[in-house]
Amino acid sequence: MNWGYISAFWTTVIMNCVQPVNWQACLPVQDWLFPAIGDYIRFKTEEPYASERRALRSIRVDGRGTEP
Repeated sequence: MNWGYISAFWTTVIMNCVQPVNWQACLPVQDWLFPAIGDYIRFKTEEPYASERRALRSIRVDGRGTEP
């Protein structure tokens, strides 16, 4: 893990969730933290924009999709 990610997480999430006015949004941790961890793991194991690249390769110019 890069220190830049940790620093950004600290300044964006932790410091904002410490303020009582934000507790209502930060409190349901299972709603935002676990999906974010899953996204991070998925993005680290896969090349950036890999799913978009696969989708574009499956589309032919004439719009009929891929050939069998």
